[in-house]
Amino acid sequence: MTTALVIGAHGRTGALVVDELLRAGLTVSGTVRRPEHADALRRSGAAAHLLHLLSATTEAIATVMTGIDAVVYTAGSSHGSRRDVVDQVDGEAIIRAADAAVQAGVERFVLVSAHRTDEDFGGDDVVHLLRAKRRADAHVRSTPLGWTIIRPDALTDGPPTGAVQLGIRVPNGALPRADLARLIHAVLTTPLSARKQFEVIGGSVPIRTALNRL
Repeated sequence: MTTALVIGAHGRTGALVVDELLRAGLTVSGTVRRPEHADALRRSGAAAHLLHLLSATTEAIATVMTGIDAVVYTAGSSHGSRRDVVDQVDGEAIIRAADAAVQAGVERFVLVSAHRTDEDFGGDDVVHLLRAKRRADAHVRSTPLGWTIIRPDALTDGPPTGAVQLGIRVPNGALPRADLARLIHAVLTTPLSARKQFEVIGGSVPIRTALNRL
């Protein structure tokens, strides 16, 4: 696997994933919404594509996936976003991206989802978000892609530890974004992680060991 596309490459998680994959020697490209974000992405060493997830069609997304081995979807709506934005970014855009990946012949599709997505909890807006993600997760699982769905709990900007707790179901907890980026790189280089879904928080097991235990 030599090429990867990060959707949401300017976000706090996406930018770390780009850096992690570049350090690993992959040829990396990313999608961003604004020209100034594209300039910053190119300065990091990655190629940039302007793509607005609220309006991009499946065909437009497939175009930027041409020749790509793996897609990593890290985009998400921000806290307090309107429900129609949540429906698109956390729901319909993921569905279109997965369909585009199938159309473009992508091998691996890694989706950053959310902890406890299969449950309804919290206020009305949280439940709305979870249901949008739930629909998207289910669609990704229905595709023939080599998908992996990662469901982290609260993400922090702290330093990486290199260790996690992951499983079909894990307790509430926190995870440094830098460790999530390392986990995504490990997923892309661990064939047995394909067609698996798991939750993850910070823990004491080295990332690759935890993946191999799946």
